[in-house]
Amino acid sequence: MNRTLGCLTTTGIIAAILTAVLVTIAAITSGQAIFSPGELNAERGSAPIGGVYAHADLARDCAACHAPFWSKEYMGDRCLDCHVITRGEFADETALHFGFADASNCLGCHTDHHGDDGPLTHAAIAGFPHERTGFSLRAHEVISQGGSFMCGECHTVPLGSFDLNACHACHVSYDAVFVAQHIRDFYPTCLGCHDGLDTYGASFNHSETTFPLIGEHVFLDCASCHAGAQDLAALQATVSDCAGCHLEENIHSNIIPIECGDCHTPASWGEALFVHELSGFELVGSHQAVDCEACHIDRQWVGTPRLCAQCHTEADAHGGQFSEDCGDCHQPTEWIDLTFDHSQSIFPLTGAHLETSCDGCHQGGQFVDTPTQCVACHQEDDQHSGQFGDDCSACHTTNRWSEVTFDHALSRFPLTGAHRNTPCLQCHQGGSYAGTPTACFACHNDPVFHAGLFGLDCALCHSTSAWRPASYNGPHTFPMKHGDAGGTCATCHPNGYTSYTCYSCHEHNQSEINKKHQEEVGGDFSNCMRCHPTGNKEEGDDD
Repeated sequence: MNRTLGCLTTTGIIAAILTAVLVTIAAITSGQAIFSPGELNAERGSAPIGGVYAHADLARDCAACHAPFWSKEYMGDRCLDCHVITRGEFADETALHFGFADASNCLGCHTDHHGDDGPLTHAAIAGFPHERTGFSLRAHEVISQGGSFMCGECHTVPLGSFDLNACHACHVSYDAVFVAQHIRDFYPTCLGCHDGLDTYGASFNHSETTFPLIGEHVFLDCASCHAGAQDLAALQATVSDCAGCHLEENIHSNIIPIECGDCHTPASWGEALFVHELSGFELVGSHQAVDCEACHIDRQWVGTPRLCAQCHTEADAHGGQFSEDCGDCHQPTEWIDLTFDHSQSIFPLTGAHLETSCDGCHQGGQFVDTPTQCVACHQEDDQHSGQFGDDCSACHTTNRWSEVTFDHALSRFPLTGAHRNTPCLQCHQGGSYAGTPTACFACHNDPVFHAGLFGLDCALCHSTSAWRPASYNGPHTFPMKHGDAGGTCATCHPNGYTSYTCYSCHEHNQSEINKKHQEEVGGDFSNCMRCHPTGNKEEGDDD
């Protein structure tokens, strides 16, 4: 016999055939139980699925789940014949099995034959697209004690249910203090905010939101601003304006119509940096150093008076004589720093008036109705005793009181010739200006020289250019240009105009005169004009 054929010997072949027959008979008689790796799950459902309440009810009907090897069916097809609801989830985007499960991969997560109470789902979560449920398992890949998370770590039976106590039971084991406080702050609605990615966990960066945390906000816990928020919508709906959190700290009683952030900063609520120009009243000069309550009495922030006089009434040295807008003259830098422009008043200051102190004219602090006539201030300087009225400016200037600009040409006695250089007091003796006579003889009266022979009109002979020489142009009984006289009065009138002499020119020999005129005038030669009224020496011969 050739032993190299082994099991192909006649004996071996017969033994194999007998074994196969015996196994087939045993499988048929036992309902194929001889192939079962263990007891089926006996947990009973509330309603039958495929006519049974538990897998254990199929213990003697392996074909109910296991298709023959020669069949084109998957075992999963037999599963889905009973679990028709699961088959429907394959096309439902909101269902647990959508997108990744089909009849070919049921065994990837679900097994049996682990005993009466053995799990039907025991696969690790690695690779399971759990994020489709709205909760990623990225942060739950490894349990705190080590090892991979299993579905049963969080999900109790049935698998599709979830108890929030599972979160609490797990997290409290390694951070009991935080979990207890977190539950008090936000109530145990974990899935309302947590998505498994720790988006709002320890790695959350508030600076990437529309409300970066700075200053004292950095040290606040979440509940300080997000108190009672139980989902993401509530977290994101948290008010971001200051008043939303600091309303109780608003000492302004909502009477300042501006944002808190215009004055306060997150660095310190008490260190306010109010920009006063936002109120419409910019602080400049000394106002910048004034305490807020000096103007905002009793912390009255709205309706605060803005007119200077409403705060500076006691400092008003004018007794209310001017308007309430002190800013027309005073500056916020210094109350005494005056900028009043007198040129805008009814009495502009010029000359020496510019150097005069206010009290010089406004005595006793009287500013309104201050007299503007010169004489009101210069009464004592008036050397004219009021003879020229109250308008001193007709002659005097504001540069100097002694600077006189009186134009005599505008008076009733214009000055000409030598009169222009004559001192005023020479005509206005004793300081008398009003009623000063204008006739020449009032100043040039010479009773000895003229003896009143020429009347009061001195201008007939004299001019203002020079008193002498005079040039008489009036009526004369004797030719004024007689002989060599040449019209000079003194030639014939050397001793005044009451007497005259012809002998200044006509010197005659007495003997000859006696001889010639003795018979005619009887020796009286005192009045030549008796015989020579026109100066003609032959006139006597005609008589």
